[in-house]
Amino acid sequence: MQVAVLGTGAMGAGMTRSLLRAGHTVRVWNRTAARAEPLAADGATLAGTPAEAVRGADVVLLVLFDAPAVLEGLAAAGAGGRTSSAAG
Repeated sequence: MQVAVLGTGAMGAGMTRSLLRAGHTVRVWNRTAARAEPLAADGATLAGTPAEAVRGADVVLLVLFDAPAVLEGLAAAGAGGRTSSAAG
């Protein structure tokens, strides 16, 4: 499964590493690129933009600071209103 993770702070990095250990292909993006770079050593692919991260992904995880950051991330990824949430 191809997974995109937008946001690689403590929680996003941990989720990325767990996904990689489970055998998934993971692309990551973070507003501060340096925070995502250590994940490349673990097998993640670094994306330069949210749109690049989500292109072709089966699942997209947004692990961002707050609702405005999530909305900004969705817009930058080109969601175009095509969103769904496990929470409803």
